[in-house]
Amino acid sequence: MVKFQYHPQKCYLPHDPSENRPTKCLKCLDLCPHSLLMFKPTKEKSGDGAPIRYEIYLTFKAYANKYCPQCLKCAENCPNQAIKISI
Repeated sequence: MVKFQYHPQKCYLPHDPSENRPTKCLKCLDLCPHSLLMFKPTKEKSGDGAPIRYEIYLTFKAYANKYCPQCLKCAENCPNQAIKISI
C-alpha cells in the first residue's frame, strides 16, 4: 500500500505574482512519471487575496496503489526531504 507523506514545514512554495502560481522548485511534480502530484494553495492569503504559499498533494489518493509506479523519484529528489513514500 502506497502512503504519501508531505511535510509543508520543510517545503516552502511561495506565490509568484508574475506567474500567479508557485514557480520555485516543483521538482517532484516534474519527476513523477504519472503526474500524480499537484500543488494547491493554503488558506493563508495576502492583502490582495492571492495565496501566500502552496502545498504538494497526491491526486487520486484512493488509487495510489494502482497508479503510483513506486519509483520514489519524488522523495529521492526533493532537496528539502519534504516528501516521504511508504510502500
